[in-house]
Amino acid sequence: MDEEKKSGRRGRAVTVEGRRVDESALDAMHRLLGRLVHAYARLDHFVGLQLKWLGDYRSQPVEHLLGRTIRFDRRLQRLKKLAIETWGHTDAAVAVQFREWFVAVERAQKQRNTFAHGRWGELRTGTDSIQFVELTFETDAAKVRPEVTVSLAELGSLVSEVERLSGSFMALQKKFETRARYRKDWEDSNPTAYANWVAYQATLKA
Repeated sequence: MDEEKKSGRRGRAVTVEGRRVDESALDAMHRLLGRLVHAYARLDHFVGLQLKWLGDYRSQPVEHLLGRTIRFDRRLQRLKKLAIETWGHTDAAVAVQFREWFVAVERAQKQRNTFAHGRWGELRTGTDSIQFVELTFETDAAKVRPEVTVSLAELGSLVSEVERLSGSFMALQKKFETRARYRKDWEDSNPTAYANWVAYQATLKA
């Protein structure tokens, strides 16, 4: 029972590496890869929703970035700009915390793209590691990148990181909610009041 509670999956104990005690390493890899694809899709949706909300809040046009054919990178960069304008506008330390979140997303995106589009091979005998080769259509073997070995622990760590990213962004919003800037149209029409508000915010970090 204790193992079931720890794993969060009824009847399926999980090892430290994220491999269930009753499944093969290859099955564990497939399960983790499925979780990675699912978690990334949820993160993409989260970024779009946050962009839509911040765009409306700041009176900034973002609808053109919310189409199905628009790359994730473009939405992410626009969200980054709006987030820093909203919470990190007068405090470089706050801005750094938000930038670090976006760096983590970009790193996770690159790893997800590599793993989701690559080719997984055979289990390394006696280990919990799988052979992996990046997707390529090169026919010259000399030009093909050599395979790498990916452990279940490494893949599981990446999955967990992607699953936590949305919550981490919301935690930053909560942490700095008193610093949220007003709508841009309000700021433009109330320059004196806005300047006073910025000055007050500056006193909070003193």
